Amino acid sequence: MKKVLGVLLIIGIYLYWSYAHFYNFLSQNRLYPPSHQTMILTGTNPSFKTLKYASLGDSLTAGTGTFDYKETFPYLVSQKLSLKQNIELYNFARAGGTSKDVLDNQLPKVLSLKPDLVTLLIGTNDIHGLVSLSDFENNLDKIVYAIKNSGTKVYLLSIPYLGSDKIIYPPYNTILDLETKKFNKIIDNLAEKYNVNLIDLYSLQKPSDFYSEDEFHPSGKGYASWAEIINVN
Repeated sequence: MKKVLGVLLIIGIYLYWSYAHFYNFLSQNRLYPPSHQTMILTGTNPSFKTLKYASLGDSLTAGTGTFDYKETFPYLVSQKLSLKQNIELYNFARAGGTSKDVLDNQLPKVLSLKPDLVTLLIGTNDIHGLVSLSDFENNLDKIVYAIKNSGTKVYLLSIPYLGSDKIIYPPYNTILDLETKKFNKIIDNLAEKYNVNLIDLYSLQKPSDFYSEDEFHPSGKGYASWAEIINVN
């Protein structure tokens, strides 16, 4: 009996330590998104028509992990778009944002702006903040419905699994991956429900230098790997 209790104690200590290690590491290596203009004109030809692009989300869209807004994926996507048109980029994403934050604070800005297209990547903070699947689905449903109903083209991005092996240890890596899949299933279903575009970041293979110094947020090269597959128009 004492041996069993001893093993359980060791397991308990390990689980507590590995959980605390992840969040302590992020806290000690806290990064902030690069400062950027709310609007960036990236078009190269004055005769081109102008397309308004609004990006919504959290630190992943704001660009935490890089120090240059030109390395954020919304800017890189805008660069691709600017080959055929002038682009006005409005990055409304905020670090720490959740689906509720997008619904309450970012969505009204989009509806007021009336952009031509929107990308939405949200859910990572919902997962880590233990937001229920039903609350996430309810928030996201309202967001997608409102944007689609406004006539704006919507691109939903699936939630990538984030966190290198240096900071997320078993069994939390498996638990986090399972939760990410559950939340992505909701995103998949809503994309089908509203017939909007879905871009799969979850299945994208990460390059060896994908992570920034906090081992969680992408580096500039990490964001570039996302921008390569985010094809919008």
